[in-house]
Amino acid sequence: TSNLFATSTPTITPTLTPTPTPTPTTSTATPKTNISNNAVNDFSPSWSPDGTKIVFSSTRDTIYYEQIYVMNADGTNQTRLTNNSTKDENPLWSPDGSKIVFTSKRDGNIEIYTMNSDGTNQTNISNNPSTDEYVPSWSPDGTKIVFTSKKIFTSKIDYMQIFTIKLD
Repeated sequence: TSNLFATSTPTITPTLTPTPTPTPTTSTATPKTNISNNAVNDFSPSWSPDGTKIVFSSTRDTIYYEQIYVMNADGTNQTRLTNNSTKDENPLWSPDGSKIVFTSKRDGNIEIYTMNSDGTNQTNISNNPSTDEYVPSWSPDGTKIVFTSKKIFTSKIDYMQIFTIKLD
């Protein structure tokens, strides 16, 4: 008797595909220049409106949390602007270059702050103890800040929304 359910297994012979030989290419990209040049994390750079300075956040003096620094556009004169025991990050120049907006967790939750371009007059402008604010940006005329905030709408669901703050 023959097995009606028997099938034959075809023999598969693998075909080897030759590895292509790499072709040298000529890159037209401009070489990168490391202007912060240190062994820690530097984040969120932003050009000043006149192009002479760059503001950024870094863990260079704090290791576990970022602080805000400014440097000349060529990387010289790196100066720390904020100094506290929690995160200050996401700095961005105002359109006229006189102020910097940034986020900080110094009040226990992430808030929106502004400061003068030399680091003085650091001010919490969102003042909201129950929410987290993210990614601030200036209006073109420098009179408002737009940002994302987590607002709780029910006890189980929260949503990110976009808000503005008019500056005095």
